[in-house]
Amino acid sequence: LRQAFEPPQNEFRSRAEFLDLQQGKHDVHAYAQRARYLVLNIVTNPIDEATKVVTFMKGLKDGPVKTYLFREYPSTLEAAITLAMQEEFSLKQANLHANVPRMARPVIRAEGPEPMDLSNASAVGRQQRTGGPIRCYRCGNTGHFARECTSTVHFAGGRRGDAGHRRVQSKNARNQKARGALLVVQSRVSTTDTRQ
Repeated sequence: LRQAFEPPQNEFRSRAEFLDLQQGKHDVHAYAQRARYLVLNIVTNPIDEATKVVTFMKGLKDGPVKTYLFREYPSTLEAAITLAMQEEFSLKQANLHANVPRMARPVIRAEGPEPMDLSNASAVGRQQRTGGPIRCYRCGNTGHFARECTSTVHFAGGRRGDAGHRRVQSKNARNQKARGALLVVQSRVSTTDTRQ
């Protein structure tokens, strides 16, 4: 049955592909599935477990997963796959939670010495690198980020150069011109009233 349906030299091809297997752009799960499939194709003269583990670890992308596996050095291919998938999952979870914005802490005035606040240290460093003050995109004021903004005033586009910001500026300019014209008319009326 095997001779009738199996491609010629399938086991040899699977062995060669497994020994040269690389993760490439695939995630650890897809890479592990491919490794399992190729190992299962090799039945007449199976590869020993140590060679499977080393080949799997060597084919992983350079990074924290590969470093972790070389530190742990599992004894079986399945143990190596399990550890690699757990480490990749942990890294994804850590990156997911690292990008979540933090809420601003309430300001509490206490008697006595005040503990050092290190939460603003990175913001000050960023301000020194960019050379300018930090601007809030929510209220337009300087000195804080939008995530820390306590202002209830929301105007369209807090950034300079933004279309909403220009609209607010031009609207303010029109209002000032209208007020100026009204004052001129009122002053002319009041001067004519005093002459009569």
